[in-house]
Formats: sequence, C-alpha cells, structure tokens
Amino acid sequence: MIQPARETTRRPKRAATVATTAALARRQVILQRRQQEAVATARALCHGSQLHRARRRVVNQRRLGRDPGPLAWFAIQGVLGDRVVRAIWIDGQLRCDRVLESRARRLVDLGAEFGCEDIPHRYRASLQAPPAAVLLTLIRACDLATVIEVDLGAGT
Repeated sequence: MIQPARETTRRPKRAATVATTAALARRQVILQRRQQEAVATARALCHGSQLHRARRRVVNQRRLGRDPGPLAWFAIQGVLGDRVVRAIWIDGQLRCDRVLESRARRLVDLGAEFGCEDIPHRYRASLQAPPAAVLLTLIRACDLATVIEVDLGAGT
C-alpha cells in the first residue's frame, strides 16, 4: 500500500518539473530573440555612425581644398542567407561583417572578374583596391544588395 502513495506524490512533482522546464524553455527563446534584436540594432547603429563619419570627413577634406577623389567612401547593406550584412569603405580600408568578408574572399580566391559590355574596363575581385573593384566584389558576394551608398566625387 505504500507503493501507490509514493507514485501519486511523484506524479505532481514530475508534472510541476515538466511545466517549469517548458516555461523556462519558452522564456529562453524569447530572451534569445531579444538578444539577437539588440545585436542587430547595435550593428545597424555602428554602421550608420561609421557612414556618417565617412561622409563628414570627405566633406571636410573637400572644404579644405583636398580632393579625396571618387569613391572616397561607400557603404553597402545586403542579405546573405537569412542575415543582414553590412560593409563600409573609409580611408582606403574595408570594414564589414565576417560572413560577408568570407564570401567576398572566396570570390577573390576564385579570381572573379567584373565588367560591362558598354565599358571596356574590367575589374578583378578585390578586398583591397581599387575601391570600384571592392564595391563590385561586395555586391556580388551578397545574395541581395539592398542599399548601396557611394560617394561619386565633389560634383555630386
């Protein structure tokens, strides 16, 4: 007779444990989503800050009579898989998400070339120079380029 009493006391404890575990799992999913949203927001803010800094620097250089030339800066935002990726070219240096850089590096390693029938010039994929080649490499590396901002020079 003692056996059934133990069984009945264990069942409510098991049910409570299972319910608590399920609630904690749901809470963990919610917290992970919030964390992902916070990280995505922080990356977007950082990208916007870098872009603003690049624009101001080029405007100041031109105001002082120094011409940084065309493509002094550019920024790209795109999609790679299910992830938003960003890159920015400032002062001859590329700053971009690791995933985008990895995909773009594969294009460089494969020796990809970019060209157009209307323009005889061709560019080899690059992550270093010239800026036009870097921009084309990043665009091609994205599954979908959603925003491309480019400095075209003093006249624009």
